[in-house]
Amino acid sequence: MYALVFCIAVQGIALITCSLVAHNMKSSTAFVSLLSRTHIPAGTEEEPVFRHIMLHAPEGWDHACFSTELTEKTWMNQRRYSWRIRLRGQPDMPGQAPLLSGWRPHIILLVDDGQDMLAACDRRYRDNGLYLARPGGDIVPVPDRDDVSSSLSTPQGTFFRGDYGNIWHQAHDTYSLGGTMPCWTFVMESLKEFIDSMDLCPMAIATVSGGIVQPFTTDRALLFSTLEGLRPESVESALSESLLSLLDSFPDRCSTANHIIVATDGIAVGDGDIPGWLQDYDHDGDPNDRAIAGEGSHCLDDVAAMARSQGISIHVVGPDTLFLNATADKGGGKLMPGAGAFDPPPSLVTLPHCLSGGTRRVLSSIDLRLFPSWIDWESAAYLKRMANGLPHLSGVPGLEIRGTALSIFVNGETLLCTTSRDNLVCIDTARGACSWMVEGAGGRVTGREDLIIAGPDIRGDIVVLGDGPLIRWLCPGGLYTASDGSLFSADGAVITAHTLREGLFEALFTADSSVCALEYDPCEGVVLAASRTGQITILGQDLAWLDLLFPNLSGEIRGIRSFHSRRELHIIALAGGRAVCLRAGEILWSRSLEIGAITNAVVMDAKLYLSVWEPDECGGIDSGESSLVILDALTGDTVSQTTLFGAKAFGPVIDPDAGIMEHISWDGSIHRLDISGLPGISQCSLGTRIVSESP
Repeated sequence: MYALVFCIAVQGIALITCSLVAHNMKSSTAFVSLLSRTHIPAGTEEEPVFRHIMLHAPEGWDHACFSTELTEKTWMNQRRYSWRIRLRGQPDMPGQAPLLSGWRPHIILLVDDGQDMLAACDRRYRDNGLYLARPGGDIVPVPDRDDVSSSLSTPQGTFFRGDYGNIWHQAHDTYSLGGTMPCWTFVMESLKEFIDSMDLCPMAIATVSGGIVQPFTTDRALLFSTLEGLRPESVESALSESLLSLLDSFPDRCSTANHIIVATDGIAVGDGDIPGWLQDYDHDGDPNDRAIAGEGSHCLDDVAAMARSQGISIHVVGPDTLFLNATADKGGGKLMPGAGAFDPPPSLVTLPHCLSGGTRRVLSSIDLRLFPSWIDWESAAYLKRMANGLPHLSGVPGLEIRGTALSIFVNGETLLCTTSRDNLVCIDTARGACSWMVEGAGGRVTGREDLIIAGPDIRGDIVVLGDGPLIRWLCPGGLYTASDGSLFSADGAVITAHTLREGLFEALFTADSSVCALEYDPCEGVVLAASRTGQITILGQDLAWLDLLFPNLSGEIRGIRSFHSRRELHIIALAGGRAVCLRAGEILWSRSLEIGAITNAVVMDAKLYLSVWEPDECGGIDSGESSLVILDALTGDTVSQTTLFGAKAFGPVIDPDAGIMEHISWDGSIHRLDISGLPGISQCSLGTRIVSESP
């Protein structure tokens, strides 16, 4: 009986063992089969074939910023499919001119517009400079053109080169100062160069005969047009009287320093009618420190000394004479001041940085000009936009880049950046080398295939450039957006479509009022135009009217974002500190953010990421507090809120490959957010398809 029990036990163990072996064999076979679908067996010569297809943004993702990369991997009889997010373009909203709270000098340019300014000063024309002798007799510097070798007569007047003018356009040396250039020409040239060298700095323009003619502004176009409208026609030059009248013209707050630049030859005519206690304020005992009906009053240096005692620095632009040197010295200023005389901030960030191939490139500005230490300028080609004939560029020996960074566009390893002084630079991000720089193309910059779009510049032009670079065509406008084949520009209330490559007219649409935001939706193929009356018009690519939305926003719409949800187009409108989500015929939600104004926005995975900034009362980018607010894009509910900086945040900058989103502050501080967990940041499988063998 024991033997029988033992045999039965052995038989049971054997059966169990056989069952386990059979199960393991089946599992191993299945596992090997699965591995064979993923990995290539050793020794095989067949390689998988990959095919990548670019599609529109997936549902819940920003149409303008993202696209979808669909990958098909074919190996043997299997086709595996996956998708991931690709960046179409960084989120971008138009911003206002940056200002600092900690550095904001206010400068008044006081121009002597007396007839004596037509006399020679102690300067010669610049040999290769270009000047225009206008019919009224005054001579002014003008933008360069390449159809003037020595002199050219036109209905505007006579254009001439400086070396030619030193012989044939010599001013009368009325006051024995020497030189050939009229003092009026010299101060106009010097003031324009000064304006170009100063950024973030409010300036006003006054004349000796008329007082303030242009209130404080940072708009360079307004300052230039005001200067160009002045004429030296006054019979008097009451220098000290006009300077005294300007001392109370500065704002009571937000100014960190007050300066007046007196542009004059120093010849006062009919001047000195100031209080007696002020006529010899500097105690130099000059007998001409008094009111004189004709030429000769020397009260200007006394008023300059008194202004200095009130904390106002007086600088001088004019001939290098003892009197004008003394005026600048007693006023605590400089003769012929440059940007360095105003202690500009040494390093400053004014726009988002660049993330390319794991390399972060910060476009910092030093001494108010774009000059990051990592850029190599040695091999750059320099070109300048000419002011004659068809719009074109000409090579020049060298240019000094001016202005702080304004706009950036990155395509692969090519970085394009414009400055606030209409310089456009092309940089290789991998090597950090500047390939070329163009003077005369500015504004917001973007790219479409091998074309570059920039604008508007100081002339109000939107420029399309091709390889080389070269100007293909341009048009007027204040805003633009582009599809792959068309450029849509807005000039006031008029929206115009042109072919992108040739600039041929395609269509025109007139909105109910001036357009304040313009976006092209590449997924829907429509143009979204917001007007100052607060409505959003949806237009086809032929600018045919399709629909009209009313977001019910009180402020001016500054940004428009679009995305799909359940195959329906959703549009988010942004104005001040309020965001509204709409779809055809209805408002889904409206949110007011009490913590500041929205500076940028992007939609990812049905979440709205808002960059919000609450500045101080002066609005400096180095002040206040910025936050990142994440809302549910379909309901408007708050998902999270994070403090970024104790200043304005520029960005976001998104790098899907690294799975990060970054913001940067004016001082170069970085805030990083991990977005690697969002679907589509990493490769997402869509499944495997077995392809039957062909017979």
